Amino acid sequence: MKWFHAKKISYVVMAGLLSVALAACGSNKEAVPGSPADPTPTSESSSTDESGAKGSNSAAREAFDVTDQVGNTVNIPGTVQKVYAPGLEDYLVTLGVTPVAQWSTGEKPQQYLQDTLSGVKEISFANGVPSPESVVDLEPELIIFPTAFYAQNGVHENYSHIAPTYVFKNALGNVVEATETIAKLLGLEDKATEAIAAYNTKLEETKAQLASLSAGKKAIYINANARAIFLVGNFHYGGYVLSELGFAQSALVEGEMSADISLEMLSDIDADYIFINNNDGLGDAFLADIKASPLWTALPAVQGGQVFDVKGDHWRSSGLIAYQKTMDDIVAFLQP
Repeated sequence: MKWFHAKKISYVVMAGLLSVALAACGSNKEAVPGSPADPTPTSESSSTDESGAKGSNSAAREAFDVTDQVGNTVNIPGTVQKVYAPGLEDYLVTLGVTPVAQWSTGEKPQQYLQDTLSGVKEISFANGVPSPESVVDLEPELIIFPTAFYAQNGVHENYSHIAPTYVFKNALGNVVEATETIAKLLGLEDKATEAIAAYNTKLEETKAQLASLSAGKKAIYINANARAIFLVGNFHYGGYVLSELGFAQSALVEGEMSADISLEMLSDIDADYIFINNNDGLGDAFLADIKASPLWTALPAVQGGQVFDVKGDHWRSSGLIAYQKTMDDIVAFLQP
């Protein structure tokens, strides 16, 4: 069995596409965070739209041009009712929008969103970016891609023939700003403001609730899949939530998006709390080797009973909904 040492993750390995973005796919590659550009429209109508279509804008706007985060000029339709945004479903649901299709591993979509998205067409990213033909019949009026990967190798050009296509540098790097950006594209700024305020309130309440447990303590989130085991940094996923709640991070991932972990490195895990997410059992083999190691059993967190097996793909997803669900889990584990 081959083990790898810590390393930085680059953009190009987004090739799992949303294998990266979405942990449901169980990929270990993640993009570097970027700051969303401000897509404020250059013109806007104040007339109202009484259509009441699900996920549509409440106001009928004039079309406007924006520059996306990779430099493309995108003409945003005045009123958008049909959105395709694979990997950004959390953001759309937050804004009350149902996409025309949802990202899938090839076996299932993001499970934590299925109370809202059950029945929505699934498009598999198991083999990379699906062909544009898989989207044409859905007639999207706007396509939004989460990372700069989608601007490469003709992907943006091909999809732009279907509908205006906006590409983030990395929407997963700052979910609040990305939510605001998507809301501006769709004319749903009020909903974004409300959702972000609720998120911030929950964050502050949860942080205060756990203050006595987080003070001076380190926590690490471990993501296990069929390829290896990874320590997740504080830029996204469960690692981001732990950091936001006041836990310090392990030196092994300080400044890193994620890091591979080898058997020899186990004794270097300097964390008071360890949260492990096994991707649908795909990490069984690696976890068995790690947990059998005397270096693992000697860890203070292990000896102190502070290792938690977390369930759910929200731990390896980004978005206001995923992060709030993760907060609830952390509280349940630490304050049962």
